[in-house]
Amino acid sequence: MNNNASNLLKKINYIEAEIDIQKQILYSVSSTDKEEIEKILRVIAGKKDEIAELRNKIKVIDPDEYNRIKMFEKAVQDFRKLAAKTPFQSISSQNTDEPCILSLHNGSSINCLVKACDENGNWTIITFDGEIRQFKQSEVAEEPEPPVISH
Repeated sequence: MNNNASNLLKKINYIEAEIDIQKQILYSVSSTDKEEIEKILRVIAGKKDEIAELRNKIKVIDPDEYNRIKMFEKAVQDFRKLAAKTPFQSISSQNTDEPCILSLHNGSSINCLVKACDENGNWTIITFDGEIRQFKQSEVAEEPEPPVISH
């Protein structure tokens, strides 16, 4: 990803955080305060337009990155649809402190962005390629316990 696209993505992340804050403010406003509600909704709409503009800039300067973003967005949408139909018992994701890995009985392991286990022990993951994959309980090796840290 080129530096300009990276900077635009950072801006998008900040704007998305601003939208989340505006939504929280919106929830706290009395339903009778129509003017304030409309004002907040205009701010949110403006921020969404700003994000759309920035995405279009990414599409122009780095089409591969744009396509990658769209692929991950679709994977997240599909994952949410699955989650609505399949109540997951646990969900974990890649973070800076702990990798997200699914170990299989065949001895292989898959690095993932998100993994979720349903009540039957079946697993659904989002890979680093933006692919959603599902594994039956019988395919997955028992998840190791987190290491105990002694001082």
